[in-house]
Amino acid sequence: MRHTPLIVLCAFALLGAVFSGALYLKIGNSKQILAAELSSSQDRATRLQSDLAVAHEQTGSLKAKVASLDASLAAVRTSLAATDEKLSAAELRAVVLDHDLSSAKKLLTFHEQNAKALADEVAALRADLDDSRTSNASPEAVAAYRNTIAELEKQLASARQGATAGVGYGAATATFTNRSGRATVLNVGPSNAFVVLNYGSARGAQLGQRLNVSQGTEVVATVHISDVRTQFSIAQVQPDTLRGVLQKGDSAVLLR
Repeated sequence: MRHTPLIVLCAFALLGAVFSGALYLKIGNSKQILAAELSSSQDRATRLQSDLAVAHEQTGSLKAKVASLDASLAAVRTSLAATDEKLSAAELRAVVLDHDLSSAKKLLTFHEQNAKALADEVAALRADLDDSRTSNASPEAVAAYRNTIAELEKQLASARQGATAGVGYGAATATFTNRSGRATVLNVGPSNAFVVLNYGSARGAQLGQRLNVSQGTEVVATVHISDVRTQFSIAQVQPDTLRGVLQKGDSAVLLR
């Protein structure tokens, strides 16, 4: 019985040693696990830092590409603006050319009509010259007719070449007034509101002059001159005198 406490103490000591050994082993295993986890975390951290560096590098490359694309877009916009400007200029030139072409066609038509009117004037003057010879007109009148015919023939040649009639219209003016102021309708305005006559200031046309417009032997309207140019004049139609539809080629005679 005396040895019982000693045995109990030994048992406790043995149990304590066993517990301590087990605790030591457990702590050792925990250290190994923690060390392994720490090493794995460090590896992951290293990989993340590497991935972050790669991501930063890719971000820089993407930023450079975006900057390059912005520059390209700006260049494209500038080029597009220049192209639009050139297109607008080309369209404007096309409009101007169309207008010039239309004006040229109108001018050509006017010259053709003027040439025809001049040819008619020459024929009428020749007929008047023949009548003057038959009626024993004075030599001065015959000479005036001849001079006028020569002048009109020069102007007819110029008109057929597309040039405007010359300034030397004095002889034609004198004989024209002797011939009761004959003229020809070159153009008719909308709704027969006005006519263009081959009777200008070079042939004695004056504002306010009145002319009868005829088709054959029938008077179809009376007009008064409202605008005088060198080679033609514009005459307004008096509505109450209009009898029918006015046409190019109608004759007009100055009223005294």
